[in-house]
Amino acid sequence: MQNYLSTLNAFFEKAPDFLLKRKLLVVSLFFIVSVGLIYAMVTKFSMDMSLESWFNDDDPSKVSLDKYRQQFGSDDGIYIVYKAKDDDVFSEKSVSTIKAFHNELDDLRLGIKQFGGDADVDYEILKRIDQIDSLYNARYQIADNDTLISKKLYAQDFPESPAELNARKSIALSQDAFELAFFSKDHRFGGIRIRTDFGALPAADKTSAEQENLLDNDEFEFDYEESVSAEEQVKKIDFQEMNMDEYLSFMTSLRVIAAKPAYEHFEFHFTGNAAMMEFAMNNMAQASVLMGLMLLAVVFLLWVLFRSFSAVFWPVLVIAFSAFWSIGFLSAIGVTLSTMVSLTFMLILAVGTADCVHVLSAYMLYRQEGEDHRQAMRMAYRKTGIPIFLTTITTMAGMMALMISDLPQIAIFGLNSALGVMVAFIFTLFLLPVLLDLWHPYHDKASKKAEAKRTKHASNGIDGKASTLQHLLDKIPAYIKRKSKAVTIGYLAIFALFIFGTSGVKIDSNLVELAAEDAPIRITYDLVDKEMMGAQNLEFIIDMGSTDALKEPEVLKVIDAFQYHLVSSYPDSVVKTFSIADFVKDTNQVMHEGDPAYDRIPDDPRLTAQLIYLFDNANSRDRRNLVSDDYSKTHISAQLRNKGSYEYTLFFDELQGDIERYFAPLRDKYPDMEVSTTGQLALMMVLIDHISWTQIKSFSFALVIITVLLIFSLGSVQAGLISMVPNLLPAFFTFGLMGLLDIPLDTDTLIIAPLIIGIAVDDTIHFVAHYRDAWFELGDVEEALKSTIAEVGQAVTFTTLILGIGFSMLAFSDYMGLAKTGIFGSLSIVVALSSDLFLLPALISWLKPDLGRKKYIENQARQKELEAC
Repeated sequence: MQNYLSTLNAFFEKAPDFLLKRKLLVVSLFFIVSVGLIYAMVTKFSMDMSLESWFNDDDPSKVSLDKYRQQFGSDDGIYIVYKAKDDDVFSEKSVSTIKAFHNELDDLRLGIKQFGGDADVDYEILKRIDQIDSLYNARYQIADNDTLISKKLYAQDFPESPAELNARKSIALSQDAFELAFFSKDHRFGGIRIRTDFGALPAADKTSAEQENLLDNDEFEFDYEESVSAEEQVKKIDFQEMNMDEYLSFMTSLRVIAAKPAYEHFEFHFTGNAAMMEFAMNNMAQASVLMGLMLLAVVFLLWVLFRSFSAVFWPVLVIAFSAFWSIGFLSAIGVTLSTMVSLTFMLILAVGTADCVHVLSAYMLYRQEGEDHRQAMRMAYRKTGIPIFLTTITTMAGMMALMISDLPQIAIFGLNSALGVMVAFIFTLFLLPVLLDLWHPYHDKASKKAEAKRTKHASNGIDGKASTLQHLLDKIPAYIKRKSKAVTIGYLAIFALFIFGTSGVKIDSNLVELAAEDAPIRITYDLVDKEMMGAQNLEFIIDMGSTDALKEPEVLKVIDAFQYHLVSSYPDSVVKTFSIADFVKDTNQVMHEGDPAYDRIPDDPRLTAQLIYLFDNANSRDRRNLVSDDYSKTHISAQLRNKGSYEYTLFFDELQGDIERYFAPLRDKYPDMEVSTTGQLALMMVLIDHISWTQIKSFSFALVIITVLLIFSLGSVQAGLISMVPNLLPAFFTFGLMGLLDIPLDTDTLIIAPLIIGIAVDDTIHFVAHYRDAWFELGDVEEALKSTIAEVGQAVTFTTLILGIGFSMLAFSDYMGLAKTGIFGSLSIVVALSSDLFLLPALISWLKPDLGRKKYIENQARQKELEAC
């Protein structure tokens, strides 16, 4: 192994001279490729933040959602809650206002009216509103002899007198379906349901006429008489993906309309997927600003460290273009990225900064010792080449472990990060020497001046305060020699505490509660949960696999019983449910002069079929929204209060048993029956579960790979295992501390595990690689530790300082997911430094691993004997 390492050292030492002879070629290639990849990034970069983008097309959750959308349209809409200034949504002013607002949206939906020519309104995106339901057009049923009539509360004949207004109010209050959906219990709040076609439009390769008719065409109905599987039939329609700009434009347009003086009587609050995407986009904008501050912090600290503009400019260029190249390459080959691209940038920033700092620190050290520019570069790369190479390989391995995920966006994140880290290494090795030759960070005049000031501890290009730091670092080996066992036991005890804390951490993602307490989105969701029917929607899609099955009383009674169970058994979660069973019961009661005794499903199949026929004739729109034309498929809509994924996961687990228990009696008669949950919320729960298990598996896989690589590169099983201990501590510290403080682990903080490992491994490898060289040369543990800390102590300390302060910038985010990433990320970086400076030396001092030195000395002696002969 030592021979291989010596060969690599020689390669890294010769690399600068080889490249400097070809400076023009290197710079030209860099420029040409950079222009091409940046052009690809600008022209082809695409980002998809939708939930669907996280799933493969054949994922059961995605298939179920596609099946729902194919039959019933989009589940992706907006629920607007408005508060009347006079605290009465039934007052004359409130009714007039909802009429005007409803008609305004309806005209824009149909393209009849161009709203005031306002530049902030996207008229085309508003045409994607499919349906608007509010108190204005809320439908109720009345009987005229044997005829069922569906009427709109205000829209058909608008009331002209207070008496008529009161009469309509009485009608509204008599409709159970209206309460909490269209008005609150105290009548201070009203609700507007906007249904869109988001996510339910056929793919763009269809003609506009085909798109318009495709979902209603019998050709695309499920036919269980054919020998084609349901899954194959679902795939007949490929739906268009939603662009995040579309969500933002839609919400901006709605807000502009709602802000008109004509509607000042209402205070509007928006919930739904589009509102959440708007919130996410705003968070991204703030995150971009904070990452800019993060980069500025890195720039400032590089200047403090090196006092050289070139030593600041070149690392920043390496970091920036590493990101451009990796993102540009994926954009060029048509890969759609997600918001996780920001984590990729943070990883590249961390690894790229560390690589450049170690090279520049070694370079400045050799310049201070009197070496000329070229020789200082040779020696710097010989000293740092192998550690940088090993950190690149191990970090790439950790990132590529994520590619085993069955979630496309996680796999893409792993690929993009591994690619970015590799490019950062290539730039550090092949581009940085050329850049340093073009603009030196250290000149002869500075060298002479530094020579006069240089002291015994001046190293790594830092003087003054840095020498004080080095003086403190120099005390570590002697302290460790005296207290190696105590330090090791102390750290291991802390390690055990954090492992215990990790066992108590719970995964709980709640995007709303990650917002600041005074954030509009959080206020809105709390309001809707408290006053109205809840801000979350869950769909139960029921496919009986048999034509006209949903006309059978036994089937409708099961649906009705299941709905009652949901509301009565889960009052903290389920607020309201809707289904075809509700309309059958309501129709039955209406046709019997409103007698409450008939608010039920009839036992007679013929009577049930007749009630459904009446309902279909009176209100075919609502019927088609609930039941397929062949009466084989339907869905139950459940409105839920907003909760975290931990509570929802428990709720969903119980639901699976409830579904089986209630629908099992129908299984004998309908063997092809399928009942499943779907919708945005259900998809989110599946996603969080996938991410959790993916991170656990990939984290474990990465640790195994990194351990094997360390054992192989260090030539010692003992040394490899010792090196892994300080790398594990930062990760367990983060998750253990969250568990001990009862801070839930959300998907944002869960995904930072690879970042923590990547950063921790970097400093550990630099330390161990330098120690190994010193140990082979000196043969004394304490002296080898002194030499190692003298050579890399300041570099790893300043790298930690740079990255720790950089990550801490994210703590100022209004979005707690990003803020926690900044807080715990920076803390884990500090823990990683502490582990490398104290725990690792203590383990080495106590266990005294040989690292293959004995065998190396024997080989050297044998080689000398052969040479002597």
